[in-house]
Amino acid sequence: MKLNEVLQHPSLKTIQVAAGSRGLNRNVSQIGMIDAPDIIDFLFDGQLLVTSGYHFTKNPHLLYDLIIAMNKKNASGIAIKSGRYVSELSDEIITLADELNVPILWTPADDFLSLTVKRLTAVILETQNTELRQIIAINQQLSDLNAQNITYQHLLDQSAKVLKTPLALLDSHFTAIYASSEWVAQREFLTHFLRHESGIDYLNLNTPTRITFNHQKIDILLIFSALNENKAFAAFVVNEEEPSDFQMLRQQQVINTLGLANSRTDLLNETDFRNRSGFFLNVMQGGLNDKAIDNYLRDENIDKDRHFQVAIIDFIEKNKIIESHQFEIRQQLTRWFIAEHHLPVLTFSHSQQIVLLIDEGIDTKDFLQQLLQFLTIQKKLHYPLTIGFSRIFGAIHKLDELYEQANNALKLTTQQHPIMRFRPKNAQELLNLLPKQESDVFVKKILGNILNNAELLETLKSYMFLHQNVTAVAAALFVHRNTINYRLKRISELLGVDLEMPDVLVDIQLALLLI
Repeated sequence: MKLNEVLQHPSLKTIQVAAGSRGLNRNVSQIGMIDAPDIIDFLFDGQLLVTSGYHFTKNPHLLYDLIIAMNKKNASGIAIKSGRYVSELSDEIITLADELNVPILWTPADDFLSLTVKRLTAVILETQNTELRQIIAINQQLSDLNAQNITYQHLLDQSAKVLKTPLALLDSHFTAIYASSEWVAQREFLTHFLRHESGIDYLNLNTPTRITFNHQKIDILLIFSALNENKAFAAFVVNEEEPSDFQMLRQQQVINTLGLANSRTDLLNETDFRNRSGFFLNVMQGGLNDKAIDNYLRDENIDKDRHFQVAIIDFIEKNKIIESHQFEIRQQLTRWFIAEHHLPVLTFSHSQQIVLLIDEGIDTKDFLQQLLQFLTIQKKLHYPLTIGFSRIFGAIHKLDELYEQANNALKLTTQQHPIMRFRPKNAQELLNLLPKQESDVFVKKILGNILNNAELLETLKSYMFLHQNVTAVAAALFVHRNTINYRLKRISELLGVDLEMPDVLVDIQLALLLI
């Protein structure tokens, strides 16, 4: 509690302020009665020292040094028995006490020091007991509100009554999403100031901070969140330059209550994200028909006719064990960046990848470059990232095709070229993007019976690459033309195909490219 609050008690009305009146807002938590020359060694934070002043008469500089020491120790002040040994203060002492805002009090000359200490202690204990009862009542009141699952508006209005000051709830983007009734009209102005004029790095803000808004001092305190990128803040008008312990306890009660409410919101948001990820995964795997997809998109207010490009974000390190929390941080930072810039981008997670559905109205490459630059400078991410994205735009119904393109592009990324768009340059490069298992199955199906015959395989390669010109093949292989005709007949028999059929030649050409 504040010293000026203690002195307002009727039992202490005879105590007078001699100097340092601007320091009466200092906190007082204990009373000390000391008459010793080494009094400085027994100072404590929040201590109001009561003394007869006896040693000040023997050592005039002791009071001067004591005032300086009390200021350093953040002591509450000093109370001297009037007329016992000290009847007046020098100009030097008064000036120092006023400069350092260290209160010097006169206690009644006809009161025993022990009686003065008793009265002061009784007032402090009485006040502390009252404040404790109030804290318990506040805690019960706010807990009941949380249990009732009331609206944020009601919760903030009740919290404002507890703190006796207006307050606002800020999200992780420093947007005042809710405010107590006194501040509702200023929400947009407060948001604009915080986001664009305060100069605060709110993504990385982890400590209390004080700003001046609309000629008022505003304290911003962090509200606990399980995920740092989902954190929220409470902003409220400062009524006291240095809040009392009681006020700080009330603030913490409100912060805890808002934190609990915010955690429920976080949980709902994470549940929605997981449900959305499940939906998109079903679309990719062909588990939903067009009608089911359209119904979900309608319920989520997503235009089924909009086209999207798909991008995939992943860590470039494939052979290292990466802590699971790194994937969570990457996901939360990506979603934070998209929300921060109000971008029409949908997100979901799949196999520890972040998948983005980028609206056709966005410059995809520019957006991905900005996103990668943002993620790269985040100290919380310990591994480099790469991004692959599809060549085409398409409806969500074609998500499997778009994802496959993006994933194939992702495989071609490197630390030197961290962003790649799917764009096969030639048939061979396109075929190289096929999964090896599927390629091997196809090659075995088309060429299986001659794969172990090097002579026939080489003859077939030459025949295909020389445009089925038997004479040219014979010359290239340094054999007679009839030998080539015999080998081609043998190949046709072993493969069970007609080498003059166009579709057969296409399959053979592809199989040879895949070897």
